[in-house]
Amino acid sequence: MRTKFLFGVTASLLILAIAPGAAARKRHQPDTHLFKDPVRVSADDSQTAAEPSIRAARDGNLYIVAPTGLGGARTQEGGSGGDLIWRSTDRGKTWTYLGSYDQAAGGGDADIAVDRSGVLWGSGLTIANTTAAISTNEGDMWCVNPVGSLDSVVDRQWIETYKSEPFAFMTTGDTKDSSIILDRLERTPGDCPVVSNTITVSGDDEYQWPGELAVDEKNDLVYVSYNTCGIGACSDGPQLKDKIMVARTDLTLGDPQLFTAATTHGDSFDSFTSMDVDQAGNVYVVWNERRPRGTNGRRGFTNSYLAVSKDRGKTWGDPIKLNQFTRTTAFPWIVAGSKGRVAVTYYGIRRLGKSPETVARPERPIPKWKVWVSYSTDALRSDPRFHEVRATGTIHEGNICTSGTGCASGTRDLLDFFQIDLDPCGHMVITYTDNSNDEVDKQGNRVVNNPERVMFLGQKSGPKFYATPLNDKIC
Repeated sequence: MRTKFLFGVTASLLILAIAPGAAARKRHQPDTHLFKDPVRVSADDSQTAAEPSIRAARDGNLYIVAPTGLGGARTQEGGSGGDLIWRSTDRGKTWTYLGSYDQAAGGGDADIAVDRSGVLWGSGLTIANTTAAISTNEGDMWCVNPVGSLDSVVDRQWIETYKSEPFAFMTTGDTKDSSIILDRLERTPGDCPVVSNTITVSGDDEYQWPGELAVDEKNDLVYVSYNTCGIGACSDGPQLKDKIMVARTDLTLGDPQLFTAATTHGDSFDSFTSMDVDQAGNVYVVWNERRPRGTNGRRGFTNSYLAVSKDRGKTWGDPIKLNQFTRTTAFPWIVAGSKGRVAVTYYGIRRLGKSPETVARPERPIPKWKVWVSYSTDALRSDPRFHEVRATGTIHEGNICTSGTGCASGTRDLLDFFQIDLDPCGHMVITYTDNSNDEVDKQGNRVVNNPERVMFLGQKSGPKFYATPLNDKIC
């Protein structure tokens, strides 16, 4: 969870035109049979959580984690907190609840990664630090280190593995000096993770949100993304002309190099940057960007953009606008497979507005948000074709507050992101938050605020994003 606006401390722990972009051939498919019916993951209100992360193991198992808030702040039953985990062994048809992997120590944020051998690495956020955890038995048991970072007062951690090696990488924001730090975690003989090295990968600019990391297993490189503030300081609120930054280092965390992936003409305030690397070593980063227009910006767009680097992050192509049918998007997340094959998911609506926070209007029907996917199998071409597909029915009504812990009570049920991954066969798997059972008035205010549900969505037809499956035995 993002912690902007609360005096520069990790407050989520306290409470739980670039011109219009590169030309891209796009085709809209409003009605599709690309995805199966959604499956509910969280069984009941005692498992209330949001901003879920998903990873697919090479044996076909699927894992979803999500935070409950410290002390179980989000659960209706007053649970003990921690980051919750679920496992599916049947391609997402059914889910087994495994409890919390970091118990009362965590719960502020959650993320998960799985290496080629099936070892799980989990991370969480505490009052003072990040947790780091390892499971060698499919999530049934964990060894947890409550101090997963050599720094303190941190915010929003992400974790990633490398092949089947006994180490992983975790990045987070250091709120003391507004820098992005990268940790290398080592697996001990007792299967507990310890920090072996920490470096700062950001530049002099104040980061806006600490973005995701990705590991290039072809070239043995680690990438970290983030967005900076534009004109003025972050504390001044949303800005224009932000920078989308990518840092690159090696597996030993040598001196990082910093590259500018894009300079926005709008404002990238609404979401984390997400990134991935395809099997050929091409790097992709996505972000959300407000483009105000008209009186008070109310006829503006909020788009999801993608930038691509074919030379290990050194240079980047013009940003590509991914949403065609939708006019306001939130929380884009990317996954990459074989060379040039990528998919991005986001929440989207047709309604114009200067941001996801202001689309509800008394004179108009209540906005109904859905999960959308924009995907391409030729993203490296000079004129890539992206297909934008509606993946679900309504999952949220009204505005989406993207101001982190600056949001008013009851307006932040979706929290700050949701994720997409690929199963070993190259099919998209998505986890998202559904709170469509709320009641919302014309102004977008929640009149009845019911518990959120963690959901799963699997692909059943269409393209495969791996040219060769990762595991022939199950594909």
